[in-house]
Amino acid sequence: MKNIGIFIVILVVVFLAIIITVQGNNIDKSLKLESDINIFANNVKYNKGVVTLEDSISISGNCPMINTLTINDFQPTLGDYSGPYRFIKERYNDTIKIVIINDTLRFKFISMH
Repeated sequence: MKNIGIFIVILVVVFLAIIITVQGNNIDKSLKLESDINIFANNVKYNKGVVTLEDSISISGNCPMINTLTINDFQPTLGDYSGPYRFIKERYNDTIKIVIINDTLRFKFISMH
């Protein structure tokens, strides 16, 4: 009987450890309007409409370029550009800037939520 009690306690502790680990891995890494960021992103990935910078920051790849000429109805988006580049977004500002060499491109921020 004592062994069953110990076994149940161990199961509960393992179950709680798994829940805490999973919750820790589900931290929201998406960029928000109130976010402020200025990083040089060497590692830029685009997958299923989401751009991920340095494996830690996610943003919609559908953010449209601001003030651009459309050619044959093509409107460039953030997801069309791969790194490395400097990525800049000021707090409560809906403009994203990426700097590639000496060119600065501006995109309209779109929240993923």
